[in-house]
Amino acid sequence: MALERPPPPSFKVILIVFLPFGCGYYLSYLFRTINAVISENLTTELGLGPAGLGLLTSLYLIAFASSQIPLGVALDRYGPRKVNAFLLMFAAAGAAVFSIAESFELLLAGRALIGFGVSAALMSAFKANALWFPSDRIPLMNNLIGAFGAVGAVSATRPVEIMLHTVAWRDIFGVLAVVTVVVSLMILLLVPEKKGINPTTESFGEQLKGYGSVIRDIF
Repeated sequence: MALERPPPPSFKVILIVFLPFGCGYYLSYLFRTINAVISENLTTELGLGPAGLGLLTSLYLIAFASSQIPLGVALDRYGPRKVNAFLLMFAAAGAAVFSIAESFELLLAGRALIGFGVSAALMSAFKANALWFPSDRIPLMNNLIGAFGAVGAVSATRPVEIMLHTVAWRDIFGVLAVVTVVVSLMILLLVPEKKGINPTTESFGEQLKGYGSVIRDIF
């Protein structure tokens, strides 16, 4: 007997699940792109050269990439809601540090916190889509999450450039810190836990060993 296809997602699910995670990924790409726009301001105010600006970008990506392996384990153990909301608080803290930084070292610390904090934005959204939407809708919802990222990248270019004529880059990052806290709380408080989904009973170490099996299958 064929299983009955689940009903299409309701408008409420889109509002309380899809949109909060989409906003998180929007911020992820905005943070990734914005340094290119404020680079001249950083050079003028703090004397950063090309090497310093490049290191700021690199440290963001290093912090982002280094969290991916434990991130997969955390998503399986704790779910996308808790993981993304928790990590976005690090991004908010990083934006706050960046906004008040008077030294290159503090800029680096802020940028690393931001990279680490937004590292779950995409995969947690994909995980949430897999939990809440029927399988035939998942490609569409994942592509729409990608669209949030594209809008975030665009928002960090010309709109930020226009804003810099009237407000300081520090003020922009201060506002972004507050917005990131709001998005984190949206995910934590609005997104419900999916009923009937039991977290893995494997230990953290057992889950990490699973990566070895994957690597052996590849090679």
